This record gives sequence, C-alpha cells and structure tokens, in this order.
Amino acid sequence: MSEQRYLHLNLVGNEINSHQGAPAYERDHGGGPDRQNAYLPISEMGKLAEEGYFTAMFLGDIAGTAGSPAPDGGPPEPITAFAALARETSYLGLIATASCSFYDPYNLARLLASIDQISDGRAGFNAVTSVSDEWAQNYSMEAHLDRITRYKRADEFLDILTALWEKREIRIDADQITRFYSEQINHRGEHFQVLGPLNVAPSPQGRPLIAQAGGSGPGIAVAAKHAEMVFTNATTRQQAADYRAELDAALVARGRAASSVPAIPGLVPYLGKTRADAEDLLHALDENVPYELYAPFALVQFGLEFTFDSINDPFPVDQIPHPETVKDTIKSTYGNYLGLYNWITENPGVTVRDVTAQSLARGGAQHRKFVGSYDEFVDDLASWHADGQVGGFNLMFPTSVIGVKDFVAEVVPRLIDRGIYRGKPDTRPLRERFAGE
Repeated sequence: MSEQRYLHLNLVGNEINSHQGAPAYERDHGGGPDRQNAYLPISEMGKLAEEGYFTAMFLGDIAGTAGSPAPDGGPPEPITAFAALARETSYLGLIATASCSFYDPYNLARLLASIDQISDGRAGFNAVTSVSDEWAQNYSMEAHLDRITRYKRADEFLDILTALWEKREIRIDADQITRFYSEQINHRGEHFQVLGPLNVAPSPQGRPLIAQAGGSGPGIAVAAKHAEMVFTNATTRQQAADYRAELDAALVARGRAASSVPAIPGLVPYLGKTRADAEDLLHALDENVPYELYAPFALVQFGLEFTFDSINDPFPVDQIPHPETVKDTIKSTYGNYLGLYNWITENPGVTVRDVTAQSLARGGAQHRKFVGSYDEFVDDLASWHADGQVGGFNLMFPTSVIGVKDFVAEVVPRLIDRGIYRGKPDTRPLRERFAGE
C-alpha cells in the first residue's frame, strides 16, 4: 500500500506579492508589526506558517528597485532573513531565492550551505535568472544577458553548486575524531572557473534543496536536470496536467523518473466565511489602489507597453504579442506572461482596469486568484490534489500577516479533517519531504 499523499503548502513571504491595497487595509484592520523593520512581518508570517504545518517558506530576491518609493517596503535579502528565521523556527523549510545572473557560484554555495547548517537541514535554493538592465548595472554588468544565455549560465551555475555541495562529507576517523573532508571540483566552463573545495560542512540533509521556476523550454530543461521541486504557474487543472506531462517528458529524457519532481503552482486566496465575505475583502482592497497610476505599468514588467484612453476601456488585445512570438525575448518570466495572456484571451471584454488588477494590483503576479469561502477553497484544493498533477501550492496572501493568521485558524483544520494535509509538523530534512512526491 502506498504512503498517504499530503498537500505541500509553501508560504511566499514577500509582501510585494500581496494586494497593492493591503498596506492601507492592514493599517485599518490591525495588520501586525511596525513596518519600520521590514523583517518583522517575515518573522511573524514564518512563525504562523510553522504553526500551520506549512512545508516551507519562500522568499523572493528583489535584486534592485523598480522605483521609489518601493512597493515592497525594502525587504531584507532572503538568505540574511532566513539566518534569523532559522533560529525562530524548528520545522519550517527555508527556501531562499537568489539570482544565477548576479551571484558568484562559490560565494552563494557558502551562504546557502551555512543556512543549511544553521537550520539543521531545512534550507533550499530557489534558482532564478534576472531580467532588468538597470539591476544588471548594479552588479558590474553593462546590460542583462539575453534569455538563452542566462539559462546556459544558470545551468553551469547549478552544476558548480551541486559539485561543491556533494564533494563534502563528515567522517569519524580511525582515532574516533570527527573531521570534515572536502574535494576540489576543478571546474572550467564557459562562464565560470571554480577550483574548490567548499569550506562549509554539510548539514543532515547533505545539501540544500534546489527549486526552480521552469515555465518554458529552456527553463524546463534546467528544471529537469537540477530541480527537486518546481514553482509553476497553472491557472487551470488542465494547464497543470499539460505542464506535468511536459516536465515528466523532460525528466525521463534526463534519466530521471517521471513525477519524481513535484510541480507546485502559485495561488492567491481571497477567503471569508462566505463567498460574499471573500468578495467584500477583494473589493475593500481594490478601493485602496490608484488604478490610473498603475495601469501604464501593467505590461512594463514584460518589456511591453500599450496605449489607452481610459482605464474603463476594453483592454487593447491587438497591442500585445502572442507569447510564441516573444518567447526568447520577453522580460520577466515567460510563464507569467503566458499566464496573463491566457487570462486576457479567456476573458473577452476585460477592461484596462481589470488587466491592471490581474497583472499588478491583486498580487501574486499572474498566478491563480481564488475568491470564495473557506469550505469552497478546501473543496478546490481537494480537487487539484485528487488529480495528482500538483504536489501542493505556493500561497501568496493578499493581506500578508492577517491572511496567514486567518488561514491557519480557519483553513488548516478543514484540510486536516479532509485527510489531505498533515496534522503535525514534518520533521524530515527538507529534501526528503519533496522526494518522489
């Protein structure tokens, strides 16, 4: 008999993923800690996530600022934040995002291995590539790499990290003294030259988990080679099934077993005791967003612009390119653009305001937004879980601390009662939690 399969729930802790009306809403509804210290909401959400038996917490790395004032409150760098949260939690996995475009692989290998030590085997690395020319110029680059090149660099980067991490061991020698051994890797590649060995000892899980967001050909190829969990974008169950098939084909081609890497899509839940309560929450948050100011930036994140006369006009679909025509040139992640494009075409007649809400204001990038009651939400998760195409969900709460607290109190007990969610902490090293699920 196979072991019971439970949903993984991961908390995405960056407040930039919250509804853009959340700061004003939280101000009026007791939104938690003093925002003069941007680590405090991360700390509070992390401890709440552990209370709710979340598998892990993600922190995205915003490697520069798109403007001032910053919409994300100037959060701490993820690895640094997790060094603190590792000592404030006991079970929560800690998956830090870092850019393969900007970091040096040896330095990042040391930092992540240190978090893995500090957390006693709960660390993960969310490997991303970055997109902004302005951000690249903060890291001694003239401009950002093109999409194909940055994925090639990421592949080599992950080869180096894996080699550095895996050529280490703790041994008890013949004299009964425990010693740390590490070997050189002697890597000479197209982008990096790294001798090694790594000078940080392994944790109980050996090395950090590798997560990756592989949404299209090059990304899926990198995920199939390196990833142990994939952060996906699926707004429908059919999209989840299609992605599962594509990822499995790539895994098998790499000599890995189909379904050995869980695909976990993002999800933004707007919840209440009733559907009407959830809709009221969404409307209350919407009222705090200056849509006229936000609308021009709805597609700038993808390197695209569009023109309009009024935010209440139908969105000019003819002004945006089909995803296939910009697959290799699009700014930001291709999966996000594909998700937004599909949403626009699946909802004919949407206005500029609607697209601005979906693209920016309502949080969570282009990930699925669910609006409904607690019970409806549990039914929805149970349906996706029964399909067997996803390993769980990466949750982005529109009201950050308030939303996580409400979820732990109202939704977690319902999921446990349904039998699809653990009723106690998972104490295994992080990599073991995702292995083969």
